[in-house]
Amino acid sequence: MKKISICLFAVAALLCAGCEDGIPEPGTMDVPAESVVLDEELSGGLVMEVGETKDVSLKVTVLPVNATDLAELFYSSNIEVATVSPKGIITAHKAGITMISIYVGGIETYFAVTVVDQIPVDIESISFSTPSMDAYAGVGYSLFLSVEPLDQNEGVIFSSSDPETASVNAETGRMICHRSGSVTITAAARNHPEIKATMSVSITEFFGDWDRSKWSMSFSHGWKTDASIGSSATAAIDGNENTTLSMDRPGKVTSIPADAEIWFQIDRGDNPGMVNYLRIRHRPEGNNNKNILVRWWGFNRIEGSNDGTNFEVIAERVALTPDPNVYENLLTDNVPIPENDFRYLRFIGWNDVSTVSPFLGFYCARGTAYGGTNPGGTIQINEFYLGREQK
Repeated sequence: MKKISICLFAVAALLCAGCEDGIPEPGTMDVPAESVVLDEELSGGLVMEVGETKDVSLKVTVLPVNATDLAELFYSSNIEVATVSPKGIITAHKAGITMISIYVGGIETYFAVTVVDQIPVDIESISFSTPSMDAYAGVGYSLFLSVEPLDQNEGVIFSSSDPETASVNAETGRMICHRSGSVTITAAARNHPEIKATMSVSITEFFGDWDRSKWSMSFSHGWKTDASIGSSATAAIDGNENTTLSMDRPGKVTSIPADAEIWFQIDRGDNPGMVNYLRIRHRPEGNNNKNILVRWWGFNRIEGSNDGTNFEVIAERVALTPDPNVYENLLTDNVPIPENDFRYLRFIGWNDVSTVSPFLGFYCARGTAYGGTNPGGTIQINEFYLGREQK
């Protein structure tokens, strides 16, 4: 009798445990699904980017809540556009539309998935960094905007009220000023032109020395290291009269033949503006030496280019004035050159010892046989300028 009681108690305990684990009571083992309801996010259609994945398994509700057949089956009508795993993970593959079907207990529901290369994020506001600006004719400018939201991908379109005075690249916002005058530059949302900003631009002609802060230089045979004068690739354009550019003179080192050309090149950057003169400050006196022997006397040839590869001759036999052989003439005149707006300007000289002329590439080339002095081993420039004078 005692053994039977223990067995009955154990069976009762198991039955209670089954109820707590969700095992239905007898007579309620099969409750069919009556409807399948999609979350609002799915019912209105889903938009995904190529490569994106999304779990939709938890966005489906089966009614009634005590339905027993809850097994979900997922299908995609166009697996090239998007696939769906047995657990409801959608993976977007390429732009297009597919229908995702969900089966639960014999009931089907479905929703559309639109796959795009990029989900549009529209612009809400645009503003220029400044409402107005002054600019110079012949010069290019990059315009700066503040666009909200930061993750927008709609894009901005730029336009000019007068492209003949100042044109602007519609996509990049790069503005080129062509002549004196005033224009209005507009930046508008690509698909919502009513969202826009404007900036007034006043354009005048520039005269004087051009800013050199964004220039760079390159050389036919490199520049010569000389810590005593602070020689460097930027020494001639750094605005520091305590630094001087030094270059080895052809014939003074074995790697540069005596008859080789020697040149330096200025890169003025994009749309740098018109120039019609050059000016040089020679190296000043130092170490009890007037340093006349290292001065340029002029250039055999000046060339220009806009791509840094294809050059054309601008001028030939350009002399520096006043006479570089006079120490006190430390700063040259604004030496005229043909007006141009080339990005790259190359100044070239070479040995021409067979001709008595002030138009040689550099002073050292003259030599004692032609009234000069034995040349120095280098050619040097303290400061180099380019500018524009009003005609």
